[in-house]
Amino acid sequence: MNSEKITELFNGMISLIEAVIWPAFAVFFVVYFGDSLKTLINTISQFTLKAGPSGVEASLTRQLESAAMLGAASGQKKSSQESSNNGENADANQESRKIIQAIERVSDPKISEELLTKKVLWVDDCLEENTYEQKALEVLGVQCSFSRNTEEAIAKIKASPYHAVISDIERPPDDRAGYTLLEEMRRSGYYMPYILYDRTILPEHQREAKRLGANGCTTQPTELFETIISALVGDRN
Repeated sequence: MNSEKITELFNGMISLIEAVIWPAFAVFFVVYFGDSLKTLINTISQFTLKAGPSGVEASLTRQLESAAMLGAASGQKKSSQESSNNGENADANQESRKIIQAIERVSDPKISEELLTKKVLWVDDCLEENTYEQKALEVLGVQCSFSRNTEEAIAKIKASPYHAVISDIERPPDDRAGYTLLEEMRRSGYYMPYILYDRTILPEHQREAKRLGANGCTTQPTELFETIISALVGDRN
């Protein structure tokens, strides 16, 4: 990427700075420079930021790391889904704006404090593929537990109910495992929010998710993040 392009992209980010300065900056670099920032992502929590002319301490470290993780997740998903999105190329600046809006919401002190009390169960036979998304929630204080199959997930829910569940759709040998889990939860009397998240979502997946009462069904990290935050703390304007 040449210096002229970098300058153009950087100028495009300036308008976002007054919303949440450091998360915007982090997302910009994560989206455009990807893997080279793994070291930064792994060590970012060590940094303390100063805000405003008075040098007042700013508590933006967690939001910064969460934004960076969402940027990394979006870049990773974009790369893996490139061939299945009919050639559609999401604009990185637009994605950055979505991430900033999502992070701006959790910067509300009341919401930030409430998230520290929330527990989420994440069910997926390939949990490692969602590391960035998981970390985006965990750095905000959300307690994430994990299961790789439906049976284990049901046992965990019965032992200690969660505030929300995230699940993929297919887990061999059940090609509708995400729906199977949702149906079993409802039969057992568990009505916490339920979000389906997978690398591929077809129209029929969306229809079935809606029919069964899922709160969301998406392939996009930022949409997942927004949906789960709304499920955990409610819609507040």
